[in-house]
Amino acid sequence: MVRFSGRLRTLCLLAISVWGVATNAHAAEVIVLCSQGLKTALDELIPQFERASGDSLVVTYDTSAILKAQVETGKPFDVVVLTPPLITALIQQGKVADGTATALARTGVGLAVKKGAARPDIGSAEALKRALTGAGSVAYSTSGASGAVFAAALQKLGITDEVKARGKAIPNGLTGEVVARGEADLAVQLMPELMSVSGVDVIGPFPAEVQSYVVLTGAISATADKARAEALLAFLKAPAAVAIIRAKGLEPN
Repeated sequence: MVRFSGRLRTLCLLAISVWGVATNAHAAEVIVLCSQGLKTALDELIPQFERASGDSLVVTYDTSAILKAQVETGKPFDVVVLTPPLITALIQQGKVADGTATALARTGVGLAVKKGAARPDIGSAEALKRALTGAGSVAYSTSGASGAVFAAALQKLGITDEVKARGKAIPNGLTGEVVARGEADLAVQLMPELMSVSGVDVIGPFPAEVQSYVVLTGAISATADKARAEALLAFLKAPAAVAIIRAKGLEPN
């Protein structure tokens, strides 16, 4: 009887092991390179996708320009989320599969101050101009899409040299963290990037007169498992994901 129980236990353990292998046989890692503008939303959506699909997401966040450069030097990926011109360039290079580009969301540039600091008025172009020129220093990104929007806004306001002379250029990372540490008075970046920093108060987006929107587009690697990658992009367009994307300061497309 003892011998039979031992054999039965062995068979049960073997069955459990085989079942585990079978259930995970179709699971895989999906490698994602994602603009940090979508990070706050994707951080919340990752567990939901993994539960629904059985796949696991391995995500690298950075500015669109840096991620594009990494793709060009051979960094592996299945899905990439960048701005449309960079996606187009990667399609032309054969790195991204043509016909897979999917617009996910758009967002504008905003302004933030250190938590508890005075909140300047930025409700009009003239008010924004006063806020930027009155600050001791302004932290802004030089490699992200927000940097181009900020540069265009400064040009429209006619204060490029004045602001940049006292500016704090950030090659990568979150400008809000610079302000949270007290190293600058104002932070300029995409709204969801500002909202992701706990040590700042987000004043709001730039006024319409000087605002430009950054579109974030997902696309699939030319060498990816297309079905898995398509499943992720479809998930990000589903109503439940759209609600979270909107709550994180983006406008779903």
